[in-house]
Amino acid sequence: MPVYEFKCTKCGELFEVMGSYAEREKAHACPRCGSAEVKQAISLFSAAPPRSY
Repeated sequence: MPVYEFKCTKCGELFEVMGSYAEREKAHACPRCGSAEVKQAISLFSAAPPRSY
């Protein structure tokens, strides 16, 4: 499942939401201050190289 990062515009808290694309589109509240003024943050991803057996 993808992980989406959001940032609260009131307190600056950065938090993650795991779920489908539909979950990303839902309204979210900041877990620190409860504000609904959050924006999706640009996040990086990481991947491991395939293992050789």
